Amino acid sequence: MWGARRGMWGIGLLLFTGCATVELREPRAVSGRVTDATGQPVAGSPVILIGRRLELSVPGMAYVERGRREVRGVTDADGRYRFEFDPAMLGNDFTLFFHGEQTFDRVRFAQPAPLNITDRLVNLREVVVSVVLHFHPGWPEVQRQMAYYGPESDRGKILRRHGLPQKRESSPAGEGSLEIWWYPEHGVSYSFDGDRLVRTHDFPPVRDRR
Repeated sequence: MWGARRGMWGIGLLLFTGCATVELREPRAVSGRVTDATGQPVAGSPVILIGRRLELSVPGMAYVERGRREVRGVTDADGRYRFEFDPAMLGNDFTLFFHGEQTFDRVRFAQPAPLNITDRLVNLREVVVSVVLHFHPGWPEVQRQMAYYGPESDRGKILRRHGLPQKRESSPAGEGSLEIWWYPEHGVSYSFDGDRLVRTHDFPPVRDRR
């Protein structure tokens, strides 16, 4: 009986292991196109392939990450991208990210969810993954306010860079008053005297920890 149970446990372990990781020894490619919700190509948008090295921890029956590497690129003028890579050099678990810390347009677009492509790479030498970036819920209001202030005005440029301020307040300044736009998550505030930007204050970013 114990031998049968041990055999079944071994089979279950192999199945569990095979579901999450693959060992690929031949080159692979990933390509696709990034468009917005209207079907227009999104140029210069980041695409990142993360390869992780996962090992199964038998006592906890959970995978432990032992390392990771990445391949970075951006879409061309037609929204297209393509990676050629050696899977064995990256890891045994592969995920595509269509956003990045520096170059992703978070004001215009909502951040898309990552996509694990490990299973697809098993049978295909080239995996095609296209994605549609959906507009950020606040983008219509950003556009409206940019049109009101002027896209080349100080306020218009700040709106395009950071989006809608998380807080607006007025501060007495002599006979007049300053309007202050706060962006805590970006670690910056802007003070305006009328239409003119008069002060920029940088501080440690305050992240939402909810």
